[in-house]
Amino acid sequence: MTHTPGELRRKTLSGLFWQFLAVGGQQVVQLLSIGVIARAIDPKDVGLFVILLTGIGLIESLTLFMGEQATIASPRGVEREYLDTVFTVRVLRSIAISVLLCALAPAFAWYYAKPEYEGRHWLPGLFLMMSLTGFIDGFQSPGRAARLKGLDFRRVAFCDFLASALGATITITLAVVEKSVWALMIGHISTAVMRTVMSYVAGPHRPRFLLDRTALQDLLHYSKGAAGAPFLLFLTYASSAAIIPVLLSEVMLAVFEFAGRLAKIPENIFLKVLGPVAVPAYAQLRSDMPRLANAWLNAVQAFAQVAAPMTVVMVWCGGALPAFLFGRPEYGSVSGLFGLQCVYGGISALTAVVGPLFWAIGQPHRDRRAQFVRCIVIYALGIPATMHFGIMGFAVASCISIGVTLLLVVVQAQRVLSISTWRLLGAMKNGTLAAAAIGGALLLVDLLASPEGVWRIVAGGAIGGPVLGLLALRLLRQRRGAPIAVSASPTEELVN
Repeated sequence: MTHTPGELRRKTLSGLFWQFLAVGGQQVVQLLSIGVIARAIDPKDVGLFVILLTGIGLIESLTLFMGEQATIASPRGVEREYLDTVFTVRVLRSIAISVLLCALAPAFAWYYAKPEYEGRHWLPGLFLMMSLTGFIDGFQSPGRAARLKGLDFRRVAFCDFLASALGATITITLAVVEKSVWALMIGHISTAVMRTVMSYVAGPHRPRFLLDRTALQDLLHYSKGAAGAPFLLFLTYASSAAIIPVLLSEVMLAVFEFAGRLAKIPENIFLKVLGPVAVPAYAQLRSDMPRLANAWLNAVQAFAQVAAPMTVVMVWCGGALPAFLFGRPEYGSVSGLFGLQCVYGGISALTAVVGPLFWAIGQPHRDRRAQFVRCIVIYALGIPATMHFGIMGFAVASCISIGVTLLLVVVQAQRVLSISTWRLLGAMKNGTLAAAAIGGALLLVDLLASPEGVWRIVAGGAIGGPVLGLLALRLLRQRRGAPIAVSASPTEELVN
């Protein structure tokens, strides 16, 4: 499926518009949900829930099936036989994942066992229940990917938002009534049900169990190129759940994870708004390297103009922001932690802009290599740093790991696209200057008034909000006639 340059630009911008509405709505719903959960449920149970998610995520990443990305990339991606094969493989994989997680439930329970769990929670049973999530997700409609392949995002975006809103409503209700880890777990499973049901509304398809040989070969070829990258990426994201509760406590894990979700807003803007548009749009540009280079630079420019100033404002607000939104002082009690997490989120957002280039041009090993280095750094530094400096040590190690990854992917992207460092810095100039100006204004506020608590949030919003609005409006006006700018890695989108 090919499009003319004008049609591709129109469809890409339309897709970005619908993704922005859907993801913006989802972010609001998720923040409301997290705010209620943080107030209603003890941080110990929140930390335990993160541990449960880590268990199932580990198994899923080991056998990650990129059927949706393969469907988008394949010339046969709209054929019924291909879609039915994708559905069959996904169902078989979901069954295997559920069986494996059930078998490993006692081992996971042993690793995270603590005396305070005895009499309160049966850990093997919790891990067994969480195995339902992967099983349910395996029955999603393959027709959703066909919609994405054609850059038809309107219905997909609406259904994704509706599934998120319904799942959040169930979770919030259970959290208020049950007030335990069971509420979070059942809400998570219910959200998986909503996702699967709404996938058939987004991409109607009557699936059959079929294994077409040619389609299987196509899927295998695509999966070989991605082999290992999802697992490495998951190990990185799971490092907090693997290290913090063992060396510190579940409360510290809850503080780190909930504050981290708030700090990752800039990353989510690029990963979830632009991400689903990236694969099909880049697939159209991979044979035209000059246009691909321009698109990549436009994505970097978009990051600099939106995410960089937003990151500065959030760093300045500090722990006052999570403490206010989540209604518990524990979530903002560690001085400097939220600021470091915001730095990590900002760097990660730029990495999500840069990395997908290698998947688009058929060189995913470059991204995989960078993720391998990132994984090594986070564990090699994170474990000793947490042992000696606590949660702040782990946060610093996280920032170093993502910084090293960004450096690696940027250098490789410049070589592939023949882009000079000066040209790259030029794309980031306006956003960097805006971020510096906002930072200077906020430092002046600190010198004159030193606001605390909610007043610090108000001051940050009053100074940063109008500037961010103007920059976003300017960016949208520029994009009406600009080459296509897209971003976000398939593996990042799946793991998140």
